Amino acid sequence: SLETINHLLVDCPFSRTLWHEVFSCIRSTCAPPTIGIPFADWWQTSVFSAPSTARKGTASIIMLTARWIWKHRNAAVFDNATPNIAFLADQIKTEARIWGRAGAVGLGALLLADP
Repeated sequence: SLETINHLLVDCPFSRTLWHEVFSCIRSTCAPPTIGIPFADWWQTSVFSAPSTARKGTASIIMLTARWIWKHRNAAVFDNATPNIAFLADQIKTEARIWGRAGAVGLGALLLADP
């Protein structure tokens, strides 16, 4: 199948599992992307349907997750890295916490405390 941005970020089973993992670790009512819905449309709908106090955080976690999916895909394609959902989810959670401590207040407010 053709590798499009929508396939990579929405339709790919690896990405779908990752979105579920990421959204299970934050305070958000945002649902993971739906197959067949363009990524940009889902992103915009997710941000604007979030409570106003959670919009910046929602936009940030979506951007952060999409960025890591892209980086992980490139590592798999160009460096023969093995796709690993647990590793990638941990990377996203770690970076989200760093962003929160660095001043991304909206993102920090969505994060759940470590168990």
